[in-house]
Amino acid sequence: MTKWAESARAWGQNLRRLLWPRPAWRAEAEFDYYRVEESALAEQLARQTVWQKQGHFVGLGLVESLGLLDRSRLADLRVLELGAGECMLSQALLRAGAGEVWAADAVPKQIWAAARSTQGAGEPLHCVIADALDLPFAADSFDLVVANLVLHHIRPLSALFQEVGRVLTPGGQLLALEPAPLVGSLVHDKTSDNEAPLWPGTVTTELSRAGFAAAHHQYHWVRLRSSLLGPLSPSYRVSAHKPGLKRPARVALRRPLTATSIPGLSLDTGCRFAALANAQLQTIATWAEKKVPPETS
Repeated sequence: MTKWAESARAWGQNLRRLLWPRPAWRAEAEFDYYRVEESALAEQLARQTVWQKQGHFVGLGLVESLGLLDRSRLADLRVLELGAGECMLSQALLRAGAGEVWAADAVPKQIWAAARSTQGAGEPLHCVIADALDLPFAADSFDLVVANLVLHHIRPLSALFQEVGRVLTPGGQLLALEPAPLVGSLVHDKTSDNEAPLWPGTVTTELSRAGFAAAHHQYHWVRLRSSLLGPLSPSYRVSAHKPGLKRPARVALRRPLTATSIPGLSLDTGCRFAALANAQLQTIATWAEKKVPPETS
């Protein structure tokens, strides 16, 4: 099958998922899609090294697209990134002035290289394996929650936004970037069974139902840093606030986190897929012990 044929097939799958209801997020599907392959692990570690040298320019583009490229706005904020993946956005938020950033992802394969590469860098970045629907943090822990291409992975949205609202401090904000349902599906050709496009209106409606205020969306082309093309843009951004008088957040845990075999990476052992995460962590740690030279450890 040619690349174009594969893209067309994936686009058709995305459209079907857009039109038909989909079951709740399943950890098994996510771990099946993000299986560990040795070549991918080596590439991830190499990318982290390059990003460290480049100053995370890609991540800074995401920060700008979210409207956060302002040191005075980010100063001292406690930030949580959901579905942080390789932590491009999290690392860039620190460079842009955030006071403290927690990067959470469900799958060790996605975040391990970033966690390892930031050790000894002096950055207050905390990487953790956790469930976005059942976070290990106490209420009112964060001033800002961000998500890049993550919301369309998780169902039900109502449960996700309730949990985001719980960990946000009053006056805190949620900011997210999402692939546009039609145009974005054309360029997003590989998906897990958990993924399905989301209409912007669906997201803002669910945010309002979850008690958020000022929920709105705007189409935006991240690469061009432009919103001029409207619905023809491949993505859109979402913003909403938790009601209440704004007060500083204070990060606290409601469940203890456990250090893993990957330096800099913690695990919420109380999450429902801890066994799957531990199995993947062991595979990655075994590979790293054999393949990673001492000077990159």
